[in-house]
Amino acid sequence: MALLNFPDNMFQILPGEPRLYGEYPEIRAGVQYFRNFMETGEWERRRDKTARRFYQSLVGERSKDKLGRFYSPNELFDWYLFLAEAINDHPQNYEVSYGSRVVPVFAAIGRNIHLVSSIEGFEERARRIVTSGQSQPNGGLFELLVALAYARDGARVRFRPEQPGKRKTYDLDVEANGQSWAVECKRLEPGTYVENERAHKRTLWSAASRALAATGRSYYANVDFLTEVTDLSENHLTNHITDFLRSGELNQIRHDQHIRMVVGELDLDGIQSVLDTDVILFPGPVYNKLLTGKYYRYDDLNIAHKVRFAENPHYIDALSQAIVLRSRSLSEKAIEKKARHIRRKLSEACSQLPTDRPGVIHVGLEALGHDAIEVRRHEKIVDNIQRFDPKEKPLAYVFTHYFSPEASPEDAWAIDETFDWRRLRMGPMPLSQTSLLLPSDAIGREGSHWES
Repeated sequence: MALLNFPDNMFQILPGEPRLYGEYPEIRAGVQYFRNFMETGEWERRRDKTARRFYQSLVGERSKDKLGRFYSPNELFDWYLFLAEAINDHPQNYEVSYGSRVVPVFAAIGRNIHLVSSIEGFEERARRIVTSGQSQPNGGLFELLVALAYARDGARVRFRPEQPGKRKTYDLDVEANGQSWAVECKRLEPGTYVENERAHKRTLWSAASRALAATGRSYYANVDFLTEVTDLSENHLTNHITDFLRSGELNQIRHDQHIRMVVGELDLDGIQSVLDTDVILFPGPVYNKLLTGKYYRYDDLNIAHKVRFAENPHYIDALSQAIVLRSRSLSEKAIEKKARHIRRKLSEACSQLPTDRPGVIHVGLEALGHDAIEVRRHEKIVDNIQRFDPKEKPLAYVFTHYFSPEASPEDAWAIDETFDWRRLRMGPMPLSQTSLLLPSDAIGREGSHWES
C-alpha cells in the first residue's frame, strides 16, 4: 500500500469480508455522536491525516518521535475517533493496544446516548473536545462519563458554565434524593515523569540494540530497573551488552546496583512457523507472544526487527531478525513519583469546590505498568487520599476510578474498572452505580485488576 495513495477501500469492509473484531453498536453510536459536530467532509479529511501518520510510524518514516507515538499529540482526539470507528467499520486499521484504552469510553457514551439530552451543557462540552480541546481530550471525556453516571442513577445533572479569564469553578451541579452536590472531576494523566522515563529508556536501549543487531542474530533482554531510569548514563545498558557479546556465551545474567538483566539469543522458530502460512498483526499481543514466548498484561517491550510487510503494512509477512527489550521500572522513587501527584490534583479539585454545599471529587486514572508496580502505586494513592485534608471545604466524598484496559491475544479489547471511595462527612451516598464504563447489568467481581 503506497502511503500517499491509499486504496479506495481504505476505510471500508469489502462485501463478504469478515468483521475481525465483531460489531459493537454502542461504539458506533458514540462515534457518530462526536462526528455530528463536524462539517460535511471534515472527518474524512481528519481521518485521512490520522491514518497517514499511523502508517508512516509503522514503516519507520517518523522515527524522529522519541516516544514512538502513532499519532500527533495536537490531534489526539482524532486518533481516538479513528480507532473507535475502525473497530467496527475498517478493522484492518484498528490498533489493538491503544484501541483498548479508547473504545470502552465510546461504548459507554454510546450506550447511554439517550441520557445526553437530559444533561444541561453536555453538548457544549462534547463539542469542545472535537474542536479546541482535541489535544487534551481525556479530561473532557472523563467529565462526560461522570455526568452520564449520575444521570443514569436518576439524578438531575448540569454542567457549570465555564468563564474564561475568571477563577475556575467545579464541573457539575447534581441534585439527587433531595440533596444538592457540587462535583469536580480530575483525570490524572501519566505526567511528564512517565514520558521522560519512556524517552530515556528508548535512548538507553538504542545503542545497545544496535550492538546486538550488528551480529545478525536475534536477541532478547529482560531488564528490571532498580533505580530511576533517568539517573542512568546513556551507555549503561550498552556497556553490559558489549561485555555479554565479548563473553561469547549464549545467555547471561547480569546485574549491578542499578539493573538486573537476563540477556540471550532469541529463538524465532515459533513465530516463523506461523509466518510460513499467515501474516501477523503488528503491533499487537499475538505478535508479542509469538516473538517472546509469553504474554503479560501491560508488557513493556521495545522491539527492533527486520521484517517484510504485507500489502497492508499493519501486518507482517516475514521476519529475519529481532532484538527485544522487556523491561520493568521497579525503583521505589519511580513508583513514588508516579503516585504522588494525586495530592496536587486533590488540592486543585478541592479549591474549586464551593463552601455552601457538600462536594464530591471524582478522580480517574489509568494503570501504567506491570501488576506488581500497580499494587504499590495503588497503595500509595489510597494512602494519599486517606490523609487528604479538605480544610474549610465541605468535601463529602472522594471517588477514585482506576481503569485497566487490556488487549490480549484472545480479545481485541477489555477493561477492568476498580472503584474506591472515601467518605469525609456523614450523609447519603450521592452515586449508587459507581462504574463509569461498564454496563449497568455487567457482572463485576471483588478486588482489583491485578487480583485473580
